[in-house]
Amino acid sequence: MKEEKYQELLLKIKDRAENLFLTRQLLCTESVLTVLNGGLRGGMPEDLAIRIATGLPNGLGGSGCICGALNGSVLAAGLFFGRNGCGFGNGNNALTVTNQLHDEFKKRFGSACCRVLTKKVISDPDRHFRFCAELTGKTAEMAAVIILKKKPDLVKTADLEYLDRKDTRVSAFFKKASGFFQ
Repeated sequence: MKEEKYQELLLKIKDRAENLFLTRQLLCTESVLTVLNGGLRGGMPEDLAIRIATGLPNGLGGSGCICGALNGSVLAAGLFFGRNGCGFGNGNNALTVTNQLHDEFKKRFGSACCRVLTKKVISDPDRHFRFCAELTGKTAEMAAVIILKKKPDLVKTADLEYLDRKDTRVSAFFKKASGFFQ
């Protein structure tokens, strides 16, 4: 894999996940899973990815436990490495990748707990929002690095057109409004 194309892909993944969060279209878990699925062509319909991830943001449904961005990366690990049926040993790669995601996340950010991560910004809603948006982007990028190490051919087939999309808050508002009336 060419280093330049690889680095460009990682940046696009990070930026797209952060953009979905910043424009308030998706929360942390949804953004990470949706971008990794769409950008790396995981094959899951976008609406299904969003539905599957919906209960996990804000540290498991608002409980403040495991960071939602980390949850999204674990769902992506299942998508790319999970079981494709019953059987012992089937899906071991997903367990290995999940362990790597958890350990790398804790090493990088100091904790896997949403409550601990946001402790210093929770009293300032704007700072909290920006902090979580940045963490969402960085986690999507971190997960992509781990996934692409095991599946480097995904770099060649990545959907750069999807990853290049950038929404403004205004365009995101109209997207959400149009979805509301469907």
